[in-house]
Amino acid sequence: MTNVQAVAIHNLEHRIGESEVLTISELAINAGETVCIRGGNGSGKTTLLRALMGLVRCDSGDVMVLDNDMRTIGTSSLERLRADSIGFVFQHYRLVPYLSAFDNILLPCYFSRKRQYEAERQSGTAAGDAIRLIRKLSLTDPSRLSKNAAQYSAGQQQRFAIARALIGKPEMVLADEPASAMDGKGKKAVYQLLQDECRATGATLICTTHDENGIEGFDRYVSMDTLNLARERENRWLL
Repeated sequence: MTNVQAVAIHNLEHRIGESEVLTISELAINAGETVCIRGGNGSGKTTLLRALMGLVRCDSGDVMVLDNDMRTIGTSSLERLRADSIGFVFQHYRLVPYLSAFDNILLPCYFSRKRQYEAERQSGTAAGDAIRLIRKLSLTDPSRLSKNAAQYSAGQQQRFAIARALIGKPEMVLADEPASAMDGKGKKAVYQLLQDECRATGATLICTTHDENGIEGFDRYVSMDTLNLARERENRWLL
């Protein structure tokens, strides 16, 4: 049986600023696979995730996500894909500062009937599913989440962003340094929850990190250096 690909990249090239270029010759990720992409600062990890989210339109190459061409997809189709099918943990959380922490977690259910339905099917109500995720992230008292999101610590905001990405069973979860504000114990719990939730629902999980240690349990680990080197070798061969 042939595996269905959630992500298929071929000959991607994208300029970042004036001097850096993200180049990926080939990257395929199967549906339901959990993948950790490692690389140092400036290696292109965030740009890669933004390309998969459709926030960056790459200069050249093929970028297919859930059978959608991310270089040519129309605006309305892209917005629907994001709302229904992709949970994203931004590196700097991107919570809505004037909404409560709890309402931030529920945001995907406000924008997507599909996510709302799946959350309700999981826990009876969307709020119930938010509480379930919150408790798994060691935030045991939902009544304390009524303050505006900006009033919480960085570690707490990161947990809210993770719960927001997971609620409503998205087909794919993209997480950019999702445990950067955590201590060792918190980091382990975050990656375990991301893996457990995605495996339970069959979602594809793609995380990035610059950390080489203590991140376990992924189906596959990919180095940004290896991805970029593959393109460099190809270019030298063509010359």
